[in-house]
Amino acid sequence: MTLDSALEPLARDLYEKACCGSKRLLPDIRSRSEFKEDRALQIKFYSAAHEGMRAAQNYIVQRVESDSDLTFSEELLYRSIADSIAWQLLGEQLCYARRFFLGNKQPNLKESNFGSVVNAANSIVEDNPDTMPLLSDLTSFIQVGDILSFDPHKGLSIFEVKEGEVNHKISQFLEFYSERGCDRALHYFLSQEGPHTAKQMQRMIRQSGRMTHVSEVMSSGVSTDPDSGQKVFIPEEFISISEWNDELNALLSRSEDKGWALDVIEDCLFVGCYADTPLYQGSHIAFNLWFDECGGDAESPRASLIDSVRSPLALPIFSHHISVANKFDLLFGRKHICMAVSVEKLLKKCEGAGLIVREGTNKETSRLEQMGAKPYKYRGKSIFIGDGSKDMAIMDGIFMRIFFHGQKPVSTIRSILSASQST
Repeated sequence: MTLDSALEPLARDLYEKACCGSKRLLPDIRSRSEFKEDRALQIKFYSAAHEGMRAAQNYIVQRVESDSDLTFSEELLYRSIADSIAWQLLGEQLCYARRFFLGNKQPNLKESNFGSVVNAANSIVEDNPDTMPLLSDLTSFIQVGDILSFDPHKGLSIFEVKEGEVNHKISQFLEFYSERGCDRALHYFLSQEGPHTAKQMQRMIRQSGRMTHVSEVMSSGVSTDPDSGQKVFIPEEFISISEWNDELNALLSRSEDKGWALDVIEDCLFVGCYADTPLYQGSHIAFNLWFDECGGDAESPRASLIDSVRSPLALPIFSHHISVANKFDLLFGRKHICMAVSVEKLLKKCEGAGLIVREGTNKETSRLEQMGAKPYKYRGKSIFIGDGSKDMAIMDGIFMRIFFHGQKPVSTIRSILSASQST
């Protein structure tokens, strides 16, 4: 699960383009508050960053459209680069990223038809040279719209690219119908055009509904998911979540002295870092032995940081707040981060922090599953955690946030409870 070492020079070049295009302007930014007030500097900053992102995307598109096949490592690399661009456009906000992910499998890059979408992206840049139009199919999680575009003058936009006579005809009719609302005209149109056009219209309406939903959530923080019917609420106030970035950086540094380093965060998150030594090849075995000796069991969630390259909604390693050297050490097999959560210790830690822990009833669990949720089950039961006024079920997504977004376990649970109380 590391990338092909032959790709490292290319990976470094794409990373510089996609993630470091504006670094020459960093000396001009004396403080965050000053940057927020200096509109001219903001435009220069975004313009430089987007120029680098577009260069990285152009390389990937040209490579995908070439005659030679992509290796598995190449596709992982290109998606990681595209994801790192997406996370920058979204301000690394998981609450927004989740609205773009529908749980579908992304199309094979070689089977994607980029032609019309690339042309549309080029047109966007021609009209607004400072814009970054990201092609959704390049990413692992953007599944609403064909292009996610950020214009420093206007903000984020979502574009759906349609071509062909049928799509054009449907678009024209839907525009007419939205203005007139004539059901008789709708009946006549569908009767004349047939079932194929009717199905395509339904797809376009669903796509439009999802785009409207995401736009509403990002602009107002409130919207109803058109697929599930559930109301989505993102609180306006900032909710702070403690992170374990400092502990991760310390582990990476300590591992260089003796080849490995271990830490336990909030008494329940176990992390091991292994450098390229004889121990490295069996590092996952050594880590699991240590974790199991400390109370880990078969139901304890476990992961490696490199797993993020195959996990939609995981923050890419390129986006983690670690040194550039460590990013490439992790991607190309010179360092390995193992992680695990002891659920038993996590629940005790929550109780020690004043939270209330209880097992979910079969009815509660069944209701969640019927709504499409995936409650985590410990010893066969779902787990609810609350603070006396409201509680919530522990979901699998919490462990994704802990492992791949560097969020501390108890702080993550508290933040979700706090957000849910604002609804």
